[in-house]
Amino acid sequence: MAAAALFLTAALASPAASTAAPLPTPLFPSVRSAEVIEPALPVEEFPGQVQEACEIWKDLAWPRSSRPTDYPVADTRLVIRGSNVYRNRSGDLPLDGHYREYDVNPRNRGEHRDAERVVRDEDTHTVWYTGDHYDNFQEVSSGCE
Repeated sequence: MAAAALFLTAALASPAASTAAPLPTPLFPSVRSAEVIEPALPVEEFPGQVQEACEIWKDLAWPRSSRPTDYPVADTRLVIRGSNVYRNRSGDLPLDGHYREYDVNPRNRGEHRDAERVVRDEDTHTVWYTGDHYDNFQEVSSGCE
């Protein structure tokens, strides 16, 4: 036991141990960083369903809710889910934003959601699109405010 303590003391006192830079501690270690795709593009440059979703959410006045909520899509039997807080745990979007997430694709009530989302900053109205459930983001520069 004394030998182990002596070894540990010697290791901690060694020059290599004292000059090594500490490893950064991620805020949320289980969350991996996404890729932010450049450049920002107008909504017309994204898949057509993104522009359609922007119109749906604009018509609904970009609602806000404490939890994911299904909203009826006008003139259809479909619903679209969104309006809850997006926490930006990976820190890929600007850190000072206040975000909400919204589905891109309407679905029948009871069906599973897919991976496409738009994330909107409530303060700046900047919108980001992710087609792969937050693995990649691309800013929508116009047409989806």
